Amino acid sequence: MQQERHESGCVTTAANFWHDLIVSAEGKPEVIAALRQLVSEWRAGPPDGWENLTIPEYLEAMAAWLEVYEHAYINTGRSVPVDGWTVFAQAVRTAAVYE
Repeated sequence: MQQERHESGCVTTAANFWHDLIVSAEGKPEVIAALRQLVSEWRAGPPDGWENLTIPEYLEAMAAWLEVYEHAYINTGRSVPVDGWTVFAQAVRTAAVYE
């Protein structure tokens, strides 16, 4: 199983990433709503305003945002969410336009 070591020294594997995400179901409805919104936006073809129109572009933007999302909250005076579902829902939405 592939592991990733972060600057903090934490090691993430696919298994513990998904476990941590699923443990807190507080934002689960938010993730489901975000995914359904993406499907709705794509029904008529690529949506206006999206920067990342291919799956690789979209996933790369999501990964890039997840690497720095804490700063986006802190820089705008908002509390950094601790619920994995909430973070993932925001990543799903943001990856559409994140550069």
